[in-house]
Amino acid sequence: MRPSILLTRPAAESEATGRALAKITGLPVIESPLMQVRSAANLPDLTDIAQLILTSRNGVQTYAALSGPPRSAFCVGEATAEDARAIGLDACAMGGDAATMVPRIIEAAPSGTLMHLRGEHSSGNIAQRLTEAGIPTHEAVIYHQDLLDLTAEAQAVLAARTPLILPLYSPRTAARFAELARPRAPLYLVAMSRAVERAFGDLPTRDRMIADAPDAPSMIRAVVATLRRLEGMGRPD
Repeated sequence: MRPSILLTRPAAESEATGRALAKITGLPVIESPLMQVRSAANLPDLTDIAQLILTSRNGVQTYAALSGPPRSAFCVGEATAEDARAIGLDACAMGGDAATMVPRIIEAAPSGTLMHLRGEHSSGNIAQRLTEAGIPTHEAVIYHQDLLDLTAEAQAVLAARTPLILPLYSPRTAARFAELARPRAPLYLVAMSRAVERAFGDLPTRDRMIADAPDAPSMIRAVVATLRRLEGMGRPD
């Protein structure tokens, strides 16, 4: 019996990722977002801000929804930068995560004050680290990430005996899944980073794979590699 894929990303991201995974793997994809993005009421005052920092596609979409003006932006990865360009921002990708983004911004030596527009839950202390490095940087929460429960469909596939590939993209989503799920299905975890895998904790899995980079293409490659391993078409390293 072929496995299924369970996606827990916020709805907008889950839909796009689900289409890509279904096309590439031919597997059924069940979507059960465990977070819901909710915009803040307003953008902060950007009058004296020279450049933005955007660390998620949710941040870009919220900025657009709040009618943010065209600006230049440092973006965490290429997918975020592509979304930013699509709404009229002059955007460049800076490596895929906060660990690589901060030194690259420092190397770029931007002039003026920066503003990190982020979600309520964020990691990396980007504004603080840049400010300490001599690049004045403010931060503002422009969206909230409300936790959701597993859908009835997700609970049904977790209760079945069919193998389930589980790509997880953030530590908070991983922790939420581990809190809610009591799976009977054999789980094959694909984590975007070590931090995501750690947040997943000790929930039993048949296999765990960590993407080779914290970005969408690497996650898709890791899902495909997991499927090949599961079906006996490849061998573990």
